[in-house]
Amino acid sequence: MRIEKIKINSYGILKEKEIELKNNLNIIYGKNESGKSTLLNYIKNIFYGISKNKNGKEISNYEKYKPWVGEEFSGKIKYRLDDGTSYEIYRDFTKKNAKLFNDDLEEISSQYKVDKKDGNQFFSSQTNVDENMYVSTIMTQQQEVVLDNSTQNVLVQKIANLAGTGEDNVSFKKAMDKLNKRLVEEVGTSRTQDRPLNLIQKRMKEIQTVLKTELCYTENKHNLESNKNEILEELEKEQNRNNELKKLNMLTQKSQIEEEKSELKRQLQNEKEEKMKKNYFVFGIIFVLLIIINILNFNFISNKIINYILLSLIPIELILLGINYIKNKKLKKELQKQKNKIQKQKEISDKNLVLKIEEIQKQIEDSEQQIINYRLQLNSLEYEDKNISEKLEEIISLKEEYENLKEQLQIVEEKNKCIQATKELLEKAYEQMKKSVTPKFTQNLSDLIQKITDEKYQKVSIHEGNGVIVELENGEYIPANLLSVGTIDQLYLSLRLAMLDEISKEKMPIILDEAFAYFDDERLKNSLLFLMEQAKEHQIMLFTCTKREKQILDELNLDYYWVEL
Repeated sequence: MRIEKIKINSYGILKEKEIELKNNLNIIYGKNESGKSTLLNYIKNIFYGISKNKNGKEISNYEKYKPWVGEEFSGKIKYRLDDGTSYEIYRDFTKKNAKLFNDDLEEISSQYKVDKKDGNQFFSSQTNVDENMYVSTIMTQQQEVVLDNSTQNVLVQKIANLAGTGEDNVSFKKAMDKLNKRLVEEVGTSRTQDRPLNLIQKRMKEIQTVLKTELCYTENKHNLESNKNEILEELEKEQNRNNELKKLNMLTQKSQIEEEKSELKRQLQNEKEEKMKKNYFVFGIIFVLLIIINILNFNFISNKIINYILLSLIPIELILLGINYIKNKKLKKELQKQKNKIQKQKEISDKNLVLKIEEIQKQIEDSEQQIINYRLQLNSLEYEDKNISEKLEEIISLKEEYENLKEQLQIVEEKNKCIQATKELLEKAYEQMKKSVTPKFTQNLSDLIQKITDEKYQKVSIHEGNGVIVELENGEYIPANLLSVGTIDQLYLSLRLAMLDEISKEKMPIILDEAFAYFDDERLKNSLLFLMEQAKEHQIMLFTCTKREKQILDELNLDYYWVEL
């Protein structure tokens, strides 16, 4: 793949700029703050889009490179693949998707997959290089190959990561550690206690223990309902019996009232008898007085008419007295007869009535006490039934919770399967890498480091435990972190270049930003000679703020293309 032309409308400090590139070594020169790093990011962002996420930085790349005023935040790149087909990418950075045109200037963007997050994937599809791989291998930013002594171990680790996993920021061991950490934190194991898997399983066991009591509670509720119905039936019978007893009591008391009325009637009859006796006594006195008066009047009263009248009253009085006597005698006989009858009934009735009232009242009391007992039993059963109903409702809720927990457990188990599968795939890939890819990498790396260091170092080996090992001229093997910073820089650059042919089906460009800023002249000369060899197959863009590279290439009479920003 070759980049032929770059057009920038507005991107950061670069505005209305067009740059043409050649197929071999392109040296892009510019003083500090002239826009070299901006151009480097422009090339990446035109292919993959620009991120609006800060990713730990103060501002995002989108905000960093967006024009302050109304310039058009866009640009275009023309490039050619190894099969000779040419394409142009136009990207408006305010939009997610770029537009891709073929040689006939037909837009063919729709022919490629569109990712919801990253947009159109045409460049990844054409080159088999995603953005992470592009940054890890193709594009080497400023000071990534030049490190001070305090950070050289980080670089050695990056070399080991590249050889082991294909990416300099991905360590197999760290990846496995992270997967194991995720497994513990997000899933859990038989040894953990408070992780999702443990908590879910513990809760499910607790619920299962409670659910085992459901049958017992159901049977108890059934028995309670049966007992309640029986007691309700008995209560109803007892209430009916109590009502009957109360009615009987009322009738008995009414009979007693009638008896009292009869007693009152007897008293009235006795009073009448007494009155009759008084009447007899009065009639007798009146009769004697009348006789005495008649005798006296007859002898002393001269008026004969009066005497005759007084004498005529005597027989009338006698008749009235006789009639009254007969009536009173008859009434007295009748009263005596009724009195004897009532007295006899009263004696029997009083005796029976007293016994009957006492018995009825006792039965009523017993009945009411039994009703109270039934009601107390019902209240007790109702309370027990309420508790059982609450337990059954709780069991229903627990069943729902249990089903939810089953779903959660399934999710956790699926996550566990995914992590375990990822670990297995990573282990297999790592083993395959060690058996096939890593040896090839290390051989290429050894060849490249020989060329860059002018045969000073012969062989490089990468081990999982010991890291990067370098063979010296005398045959001794030493850890790479004991080398000078400059040598480690060369080693890192060599490994990146060694990977280029492995990561893509295209001969991808090599983009270096201030890669040799701290190299001495001899090391820079060797590196440039090495790059000229690489330029036969790969387009190279070397960004620099000095003219040292130009001077050395001119002295060596080597062909290159000079671009000045």
